[in-house]
Amino acid sequence: MIPFVAACAMLLCGPVVSQEENPTPKTTKKKVAQVEDTDKEKEKEKAPDLKKTLAEFKKELAATKTELEETKKSAAESEKALAELKKEALSAATKAEAAGKTGDEVKKTVDALQVSMKGIGDFAETKKTVDETKKTLDEVKSTANDGKSFGDDAKKKGDTSWMLTSSAFVMFMVPGLALFYGGMVRRKNVLATMMQSMAALAVVGVFWIVFGYGLAFGPSQIKINFLGVEDGGVIGWSWDLFCLKGVAADQFLPGYNIPVYVHVMFQGMFAIITPALISGAIAERIRFWPFCIFMILWVSFVYCPLAHMVWAFDWFDPSVLVAKRGSNAIGFLGKLGALDFAGGTVVHIAAGMAGFAACLVLRRRDGYPKTAIHPNSMVLTLLGAGLLWFGWFGFNGGSATASTYQAASAFTATQAAAAAAGLGWMLIEWLHKGKPTALGLASGIVAGLVAVTPASGYVYVWGGIVIGLAAALICYIAVWLKGLFKYDDSLDAFGVHGIGGFVGAVLTGLFCSTAINPGGASSGGDGPFAWKWSRARVEEIKKELPEADKKAAEEAKKLDEPKKKVEEAEKKVADAEAEVKKITDAKGDAAEATKKLDEAKKALDDEKKPLADVQAVVDDAAATAKSLKDESDKLQAIIDKQDDKEHDGKDKKGPYSQFFIQVKAASISVGFAFVVSAILVLLTHVITLGNFSTSKKDETEGLDHSEHGEVGFDFGFATETIRAGTSEPRAATSPKGNGRFEVSVDGVTHAELKTVWNALCQPSDHPADPNFLAVYPHVTTLSGTKFRLRGGDHAALIAKLETLLKKRLPGKAIKVTPA
Repeated sequence: MIPFVAACAMLLCGPVVSQEENPTPKTTKKKVAQVEDTDKEKEKEKAPDLKKTLAEFKKELAATKTELEETKKSAAESEKALAELKKEALSAATKAEAAGKTGDEVKKTVDALQVSMKGIGDFAETKKTVDETKKTLDEVKSTANDGKSFGDDAKKKGDTSWMLTSSAFVMFMVPGLALFYGGMVRRKNVLATMMQSMAALAVVGVFWIVFGYGLAFGPSQIKINFLGVEDGGVIGWSWDLFCLKGVAADQFLPGYNIPVYVHVMFQGMFAIITPALISGAIAERIRFWPFCIFMILWVSFVYCPLAHMVWAFDWFDPSVLVAKRGSNAIGFLGKLGALDFAGGTVVHIAAGMAGFAACLVLRRRDGYPKTAIHPNSMVLTLLGAGLLWFGWFGFNGGSATASTYQAASAFTATQAAAAAAGLGWMLIEWLHKGKPTALGLASGIVAGLVAVTPASGYVYVWGGIVIGLAAALICYIAVWLKGLFKYDDSLDAFGVHGIGGFVGAVLTGLFCSTAINPGGASSGGDGPFAWKWSRARVEEIKKELPEADKKAAEEAKKLDEPKKKVEEAEKKVADAEAEVKKITDAKGDAAEATKKLDEAKKALDDEKKPLADVQAVVDDAAATAKSLKDESDKLQAIIDKQDDKEHDGKDKKGPYSQFFIQVKAASISVGFAFVVSAILVLLTHVITLGNFSTSKKDETEGLDHSEHGEVGFDFGFATETIRAGTSEPRAATSPKGNGRFEVSVDGVTHAELKTVWNALCQPSDHPADPNFLAVYPHVTTLSGTKFRLRGGDHAALIAKLETLLKKRLPGKAIKVTPA
């Protein structure tokens, strides 16, 4: 650099001539010529050096410009990374914002460098600044990466927390179901019925960890080609999933932000409650230990295959690259395109059809349908319905497998459907029977929850309301028809879960929308309502967008005048600041100038406010136009996929394509669950030597006592404690039997006596007979023409019973005597 500057100075100034004290013109002229010749020779010698130096400098300048371009590119990449970071997590956004500010400073530095290069000073200093800029950019990238890592970690923690909570919610549904069913049976069967639900937590809970999860979600072992689906998985397995021995505690489910253990637990709760639902169809007439065997068989051969067909993805498939796992369905119904957000086909259709098969294969309850069977406690049933409603938020909301807007949408649709169905059932019952009942309300709530289960993550809230109302009507009719066809679905498991699940699965195909869940787009994803709306909306946006762009442009023009005023005000402030500085440097009195400066600043602030207001309007107009454009692009992408533009429409989807897919999937689930369940019920009955159904004697006594040796509620007069015996033996005495005694009714047949007693036990708008009110609390069983009673004044009870029966059976020679 220095030789170059010196050479330039020599060229501009010319040769320097020394003067003698008294030179003669001739001598001077001669010396000048000599000097000129010498300088020319030197210039010729230096010219190549100068050209070489200039060429090297130009080369270094070009390299510097290239580095600056790379620096700008790196800055742009950094800003893009920071923008993505802000979207990922609120906490990460804080760090990203700081990184963004640094990026802005870097950009300013780069701009300053570009300006400085125009008037090149010291190249070495410029290169040093560029290196520092690149170092700063590396630090910005490092900060952005740290922020992104922090955001990913926060998202994993958030999703995991929600899924753990949802798993606990679903587990809480099991005691809710036990209370719901327990209140609907007779008092003597309360404990046995609740045990059938609660035992599933233990029996299926262990089986799921050992075998169940591997069968449901392992790589497909049996595949079929059917209905256009190739290699559709029916059942899975992986020895790594046996007892979860091949799963590390910190291993995350591919494609998701939750550990595999959390997924195992969440899905396990579904597997636990599903066979418990079946018990409602055959309550009050099955034995406990055969039902435990049936639960294991049913989960193995019905639930796990259905779960695999609908929900299995390539999470554990070794033939798929680890980075690509978790994105492709491997199950048959999943590949078919069936939508089942939380278990309409897998849980409710399967449980309902299994219950229907079981109640057809096994015998009916003794006396059904001629004998009226009343619930023992609607308090328990309503409490159970409330707990089920509560737990269902985790059942459906947790099926989003993440703490996202889809979980919130499913949560909201669940609430809407349950409320609508509960209201609908009450109104229907009010119109049909004249009074709404607590059992009707509870049944309606559960019907709505069942029906919205497959649809919750795919429909708008209004769709949830419609599904709830439809479920209330259709399930009410199904329960009413039970009496007509005389099948003994004890607690309406088929009428509510089987029918409600089918209704919900099919209606999902009518109300689903990819705007709620883009995951459904691969199969068509839009029902007729969303399908028509999306196309109409695109056309509407095409009309709105030009107007929005025009408005944005017009609003942008309004910025010119306020911008100009702000610039003028800024110039006045700059002039005032310069004047203050000038006076201050001259050590003069700057009070007046300072006052003018303050006034100029105030004027600038005043001008900035109108500019900000106009800018807000401009930004809003631009945002509106951009929003319309983004919405149009999003909808058009869905439409193009449905029209199969990529393959020239070979697999084009229509408005009812998803509906027909849902009908196929639901029908397959119905057939599979019914047939296999019927076989398993027969198999269980055979391998238990006909003991799946309890004997009529044990049924009459009550399953609480016959199966468990306990009672659910002890309202009798038995002693609470027994005093320990002495070491000395005592003489034997006749047992008191806790006040139990039998009476025989003569002069009447068993059928006549049973008819009269059943009629007395029916609810009535008329006051009950005082003799009946006196006797009823002491009656335990009626067998033949004998009553078994407990407690009370024996003689008085015999007299009241005889009076009651003579009044009800006039003309009969009724005589009641101790047996």
